Amino acid sequence: MLQIIAEGIFGSALNQWIVGTYWLWPLLEIIHFIGLSLLIGGLVVVDLSLVGVLRGGSWAESHRLLPVVVAGFFLNLITGVLFFVGDPMRYSVNIAFQIKMVLILLAGLNAGYYHQRLMPMLGFNEIGPIPINVRVIGVISLSIWFTVLALGRLIPYLGTG
Repeated sequence: MLQIIAEGIFGSALNQWIVGTYWLWPLLEIIHFIGLSLLIGGLVVVDLSLVGVLRGGSWAESHRLLPVVVAGFFLNLITGVLFFVGDPMRYSVNIAFQIKMVLILLAGLNAGYYHQRLMPMLGFNEIGPIPINVRVIGVISLSIWFTVLALGRLIPYLGTG
């Protein structure tokens, strides 16, 4: 499926603009790194508070970082799509990229489950024992996002299909 999408994108005006603009790819890399810093940096604080490692305040305090996390995610989403459009034939067959995309989907499902099912039950004004299911969600989130980070870095080095 990715191969079909890649073939449709290859040679498009946007693909040619990304490939043909000398400064664009490095600029996208910088923006992607900034987004990654916001995303991972904020998630580490939020998830470690959910896991129970950070005990300095309430869960609500760590959740104030969620707008920063969301901003970082959208920076990465936009630049990531532009990376794919800029080199669709390489990304579409790259196993690291494919696994990374599946894991990002799973991270979204994990976050959705947390926000829809668990967060309403937490009582953010209370400081008390952290339920085990909340701890598990935090560990899953950290594990997924650090694997996504590693896979993103490995895309240039792992096999292409």
